[in-house]
Amino acid sequence: MPRLFVALTIPPDVAGTLAALVPPELPGVRRIAPELLHVTLAFLGATPEERVPAVVDAAGAAARGGAPFRIGIERVGRFPPGGRVRVVWAETAEGAEAILRLGGRVREELERRRLPYDPTPLRPHVTLARVREEVGPDEAPRISVATASLPVPAGLGFEATAIDVMESVLGPRGPRYSSRARLPLGGRAGAG
Repeated sequence: MPRLFVALTIPPDVAGTLAALVPPELPGVRRIAPELLHVTLAFLGATPEERVPAVVDAAGAAARGGAPFRIGIERVGRFPPGGRVRVVWAETAEGAEAILRLGGRVREELERRRLPYDPTPLRPHVTLARVREEVGPDEAPRISVATASLPVPAGLGFEATAIDVMESVLGPRGPRYSSRARLPLGGRAGAG
């Protein structure tokens, strides 16, 4: 069964800049490869192959009701905001409301078709790195301090023009993503 999610993909030049924000010398951090960076709108997980067309239909209906918009990256932060750091992320401040509306439409269309998805509330962001479980008490504060001071280039962002139904294949070297369908905002569906 394919493992699916619906997302806004990030242009390669912006993804490369975002991936480079996390310093290579930061201990205990597993950086996300630039080609894997995205903004999740809905995570479905394992989905029967015969239900994939319904997922594409749901995402297409949501996309047709939207319009292109700008996403701007303004700062780097962490999840959770207190305690042990688990994720280093980039905040999508500009465009956050549009992401929330679009994600809400995607989720409504999935529900309409009785397609299960992770109901965790949507938080517009791009995951840049995950902190390894074995990070010790000496390294954790260093990660917190470093993520609080990472500079983001002024004007970093991109135009969101489509959403993708993505398939994630897990492997020993990490996941690989491929688009099952690319759905233009305000337009018609296309194959990925």
